[in-house]
Amino acid sequence: MAMESRSWNNIPEHVLAKVLSQLSLQEKYYSSLTCKHWYNVFQSPQLWHCFHFRFYVPQHHRFLNSVDKIGKHLRKIFIGLNQAVRENCVNACTLLGKLAKLDPRRISSITIEFTGENPLFYAGMEFVHCLKVLFCPVLNTVTPPSQILHVDVSGLAVALDDEVFDLLSENNPSLESLNIQNKNLVCKVSPACILRLVRKCRKLTDIHVLHCSMSDEILSCLAEEESKDIKHLSILCRRDEKYGKDLSAEAWKQLVDKKPSLRVTLAFDHNCPLNLVSVIMKPEIPVRTLKLETLTKIHDEVNLATSYYTRTLEEIMLRTRNSTELEEALVDMALKCTRLKCMMVSCILKKSVVDQILYLLPEMRKTGSYILNWEMDTEPWEVVRIEAVD
Repeated sequence: MAMESRSWNNIPEHVLAKVLSQLSLQEKYYSSLTCKHWYNVFQSPQLWHCFHFRFYVPQHHRFLNSVDKIGKHLRKIFIGLNQAVRENCVNACTLLGKLAKLDPRRISSITIEFTGENPLFYAGMEFVHCLKVLFCPVLNTVTPPSQILHVDVSGLAVALDDEVFDLLSENNPSLESLNIQNKNLVCKVSPACILRLVRKCRKLTDIHVLHCSMSDEILSCLAEEESKDIKHLSILCRRDEKYGKDLSAEAWKQLVDKKPSLRVTLAFDHNCPLNLVSVIMKPEIPVRTLKLETLTKIHDEVNLATSYYTRTLEEIMLRTRNSTELEEALVDMALKCTRLKCMMVSCILKKSVVDQILYLLPEMRKTGSYILNWEMDTEPWEVVRIEAVD
């Protein structure tokens, strides 16, 4: 028994803090009762650097009380909520208001994610307002002044506007990563806004935006010497592209020449006009990840990707319909794109085709980073099966 007690007490504090950080608030408390050492870790600021706020039922309002006690220690915050319940939205917005008023405030990362379905005609303007308040200047007694470095609102299904990100860039010029690829049907973030942001936030290394929010001027700005070398640029193409302007091959070439370590994620969802896919794809773009989730026949686009991105392509995700041409295109891609590490295909292929792809990509087979089915399975295959009936 004494040996067991010593073993619990001998867990290094930083290791124990890492373990406890994965638990809910209630689980953290019960774990702290294990022994005095665990209770001391429970009281340490390090444990509260990362915190997951959950608002899935109205009773989760109790999380709000914890901000008064641990707010000054918070660094990395995740807010998850089921927005279908009104009380959850109220609680989440109250939390954002409390975080905005923290003094001292040391928050460097914030992620917000909706987990439910938006109520009918729900605009979520209260979240837009709360983000504007959060990104406003604060009276901060921390030296040096704390800034938000990482923002991910891709899970926030509301129409964010230019003012939100103008406030973010004006008051947080040290911003390093930004993800605004949310599921809202309308994008209100203009290319002019993103251009202002990349001009002010010169330390950006990871950006996730919609294609309709991009411009050649933005690519040129990212290529400037004053900007830190951007590592990853993710661009999502949707139905907005039918009204927008494409990015030129010259602007892409200039950016890649200046920032050779850049890798791009290029994604096309089912709303993107199919005729624009081949137009947006260009050989000058160093595409590492390609997502073709069009739910249509796209073997020509797969062949185009093989010819353009032989040296850079590492991951490909397809939501499409099966055909002999597609199977031939996938085998050809596996043969020529030697850096390919991940292949996710949501349609049924012949077993001989799957075997051939895995033979050509033994490392992918070893890691298991693929979805290549030759028999009908559960979701997401059902979606493709429905689409095939026409």
